[in-house]
This record gives sequence, structure tokens and C-alpha cells, in this order.
Amino acid sequence: MVNPSHLTKEVTAIIEKFNQLTYHPYIEKYIPSVGIDEEKCRLFYASLSKKASKEDAFVITLCAMLVQAALDVHEEVTLHPVHSDDARKNRQLHVLIGDYYSSLYYHLLAGSDHVPLTRLFSHTLQEINEQKMNVYEVNHDEYAEMADHVMFIESGLYGKLLEEYNLSFDKEIFEQLFFYKRFMDEWNNWNSDRDSALIQTFLKQTPVSGHQDALIQKQDELRVSIQRLYVSHPDFTDHIDQYLNEAIQSAPVEEMERKVR
Repeated sequence: MVNPSHLTKEVTAIIEKFNQLTYHPYIEKYIPSVGIDEEKCRLFYASLSKKASKEDAFVITLCAMLVQAALDVHEEVTLHPVHSDDARKNRQLHVLIGDYYSSLYYHLLAGSDHVPLTRLFSHTLQEINEQKMNVYEVNHDEYAEMADHVMFIESGLYGKLLEEYNLSFDKEIFEQLFFYKRFMDEWNNWNSDRDSALIQTFLKQTPVSGHQDALIQKQDELRVSIQRLYVSHPDFTDHIDQYLNEAIQSAPVEEMERKVR
């Protein structure tokens, strides 16, 4: 396991390189919030560096973060009809910038003698997009099916890369933590009256009066799964703690109670 000081140094270097590659004043003007997911970066680099060389871990983590940024930008593209030139331009820019971020990984892999990995990246991106279509375009009745789609969307790329470096054992860390983060984000979105296919599917069979209890119970179940990671991955406990503390939103229980009243 990489020591903490080296991890901080390498993650900082990856962030700086990411910012260098993606910064453009025009992009900053229209989409200023796009950036690297630092907590995912730290977690993935910590795992990958157990088997990959320092150089490989750096470039592959950077590529994963560029693809993650591309996915995050595309996630912001609204599917609703737009009726103004400004809204249309904003949508087009999100699509183009996401595509640009995604294309950078190919350039980096080709320049660092990792051309075979381009196929893994491209195939996984295709699968993630197919899973997104399943989430947003299919009327789901089964929460478990929906959860499987969302889990792959959130962690599939990291899992495929870990498999490539014989780190399949670490996949469950990313599956559990990243799905938990998505669930909590969606819960907060739903509570703020924004769309959430995941939460709406989960609550389909639950009376409105029981929504809060059902969500709290599901959060408890997800936390139990994460607690098991402390036993199965004792070398990752600090990383798990840091991710939970810095990347996960708290449950909007108080806000829900006010809405019920």
C-alpha cells in the first residue's frame, strides 16, 4: 500500500495535470463547476498503485478521471426540450466538452504506450452509456434491477481497470462506496423535488407516509455493506473513512420531517 505522504503527492500531481489538460477560459466561462473528483482519484490511485508501477498508476488514474469528468458533464445535459438560444448553446457545449474530455484519455494512453487499454476504456464507456439508457428510458418496477444498472454506471470503469491489473478483490470497495454516494445524492435530489429514477423506483411499493422510514432503512443496509469492507479490506479503512467523510452527503432527514409536517 502506498504511504500517505506519497499518495497525497501523487494525487496532487494528477489533479494539477488534469487541470492543465482541461482548462480553457471559454469552458471556464460556461461550465465553471467541472473538475476532477478528488476523492475518487485518491481512492482509485491507492488501489491501482498496489500492482501498477508509479508511472502506470499515474497515467491510468488521470485517464479515468478525464473519463469521469466527461461522464459528469454529459450527466448535466438535460433531455427536456429547450426553447432559447442560450439554453440550446449550453446543452451543445456540455456535449462537446464532455466529448473533448473523453477524447483526452486516448491521446494520453497512446502517448504512454498503453494503446491496448484504449479498447477497454471505449468498450466500458459504451456499456456505461447503454446502462444509462436502461436507467432513463426504461420503466423499471424492480429496484434491484435499477440498482445494478446504477452500480455499473458509477463503478464499472474502475472495476474493469482493476481487473486488468489483477485487483478484482478491490472492486467491491468501489461498487459499495460509489453506489452509496449515488444513492445519497439521489435522495437529496428527490427531497428537493428534482427527478430521481433510482429513488422513485425504490419507493414505488411504499406508501407516502412510509417514505422516510424506508429510505433510512435502506441507508442502514448500505452502511452495513460498507462496514463489511473494513473487515475484508483492513488496509483500506482510512481511505474508506475519508471517502465517507468527504464525499458523501448526509441524509436530508430533518428536511423530510418538515415536509411531512
